[in-house]
Amino acid sequence: MEDKAGAFVKGGFGCLAAFLVIGLCAVVLGGSMYIDAGGACCLFIGGGLLGLLVLWIYNKGKQDGGGRGSDY
Repeated sequence: MEDKAGAFVKGGFGCLAAFLVIGLCAVVLGGSMYIDAGGACCLFIGGGLLGLLVLWIYNKGKQDGGGRGSDY
């Protein structure tokens, strides 16, 4: 269970960090950046769900490849 919570938090903060980096690049190039609390929450939840999806795919691949042994 802690893997799922960790993946959700890492995905949420990763998505917010990506927004910050892309937004700062836009500001440096002369644009503007704005986010409110609702947008930040939606971005965090979306990133968290993306993190859970990546964890699910990773675990699925680990299960599929775990029983074979080394082919190399």
